[in-house]
Amino acid sequence: MQHRTWNPKAFFRKLSPDVLARFEEERGISLERDPKRPASERTYHAWRALPDDQRQALETELLPVNDMCSQKARWYLNQLARTVWCNGDAHLVEESLDWTAHDLALRLYLSNPNAFMRAHQGYAVDMMEHFREYRGRYPITLAATSEAKERMRAAMAAHFRSNAGGARCQVEDFESSDKFALFIYHEGEKTPLDRFNAEGVVEPDWQRPVVRIAAVFYPETCTLLVKAPRKADREKLCAFFAEIFVGDASYFEDLNSSPKYSFNVLDDADFEFPTDPVDGIDAVHVVRLAVRSADDGVRRMTFDLEKGQDLDEVRATLGAHGVALNGALVDGLRLQFTFQGTGRGRYRTVSVHNPNSSNLNDTARDRVIRRYLKEWSIDESRSSFAMAAPAHDPRVGA
Repeated sequence: MQHRTWNPKAFFRKLSPDVLARFEEERGISLERDPKRPASERTYHAWRALPDDQRQALETELLPVNDMCSQKARWYLNQLARTVWCNGDAHLVEESLDWTAHDLALRLYLSNPNAFMRAHQGYAVDMMEHFREYRGRYPITLAATSEAKERMRAAMAAHFRSNAGGARCQVEDFESSDKFALFIYHEGEKTPLDRFNAEGVVEPDWQRPVVRIAAVFYPETCTLLVKAPRKADREKLCAFFAEIFVGDASYFEDLNSSPKYSFNVLDDADFEFPTDPVDGIDAVHVVRLAVRSADDGVRRMTFDLEKGQDLDEVRATLGAHGVALNGALVDGLRLQFTFQGTGRGRYRTVSVHNPNSSNLNDTARDRVIRRYLKEWSIDESRSSFAMAAPAHDPRVGA
C-alpha cells in the first residue's frame, strides 16, 4: 500500500485541540499559533514554522497515522481500540465511536505505537488489490525464520538484478490469526527525475525508486495471493515462496491447465446473481465482458456495458453485435455490486479474469463477494477462501 497523500493542512484541521495538545506534549514541541489567522489554519502555519529537519521527521512518523484516517480503515481502528483499551481505559472504546478517524488514529498511535503499526501493516495487506491467486496442494503451517527471510532476500535480489533492478532488497514478514505475509522491497530500474542543480539548471537525476511487492498466504484455504506489477516477478515470488518457506517447489497448482474461474453459469437463462438480503446487496450487474473471438484475426473482444442491465439485456446487447453469450468463451468479467446505503461508497466493482487475476482484497465486503463467487460457481477453485466476514461495525462502511 502506498502512503496516502500527506496534506498537513487537512490533517491538522481534522484533529481536536485535546488530541493535538497531547501529541505536542509527548513529542516535546510547542506550536506557536497566530491568533490573527483563521482558526482552522493556525495549527498548520505553526507546524510549517517548525525547523525543516524536525518537521520532516515528525511528518514521516505521522504517515502511517494519516494512512489510517479513512473510512476503510475505521473498522481496523475500532478493533485496535478494543485491544489497546481493554482494561483501565475500557470506557474509551465506547467513547471513541463518536470520535473522528483522525482523533482515534492519533490517540491509538500515542497509546500503543507498536500495536498501531501492526494494525497498519494488517490494513496494508488487506487493502492491496489486483492479486494473482495460487492454490496449494495440501494444508501447511508457515513461520518466518531469519534464515528463510535471508534466503528469500538473496533469491529475489538476484532476480531483480538480472532484470535491470538495483542490488538492494529487503524482506519483512507479517503474521496474524488467518494469514502469513511477506513484503519484498527492492530497487527498481533507474528512472530520471528532474531537479535543479547547483547552478539552478534543470537536469535529470537518475534514481532507483523503491518498489514493494507482496505474497499473502491463507493457511485455512492453502491460498497464496501475490501482488506484483510484472508477471516475471509474480512467478518468481510464488516459486521462491514454495521452495523456501513451504519446502516444496511443486506445492502450487498449475493454473494454466486448471484456471480458477468458470463463467458457464452465464449460459443459464434463469440465473440472475441471487443474494441473501442479510448481506445488504441491492443488485449485481455485469458491466464488462472479455470474450474470446471465433475470428482468427481477433484474439479477444471486450464489451463495456451500460450499468443496470440484467443478463437477458446483456445477451440482447451482445446479440445486436453478432455475439452470443457463451460462458465457455468468456475469459473475464467485471461485476458491479450495489450495497444498501447512499453515496458512491455503496458500489463495489469487482474484476475477475482467468487464469487467476482479480482485484479482490480482504475487506469485509470483499469476503462476502468471494463467498458469492463460490456459490455461483464462478470461482471453481478446489480450496475456498476464508469466507466468514470479520466482525463488522454496522456504523462504518467496509
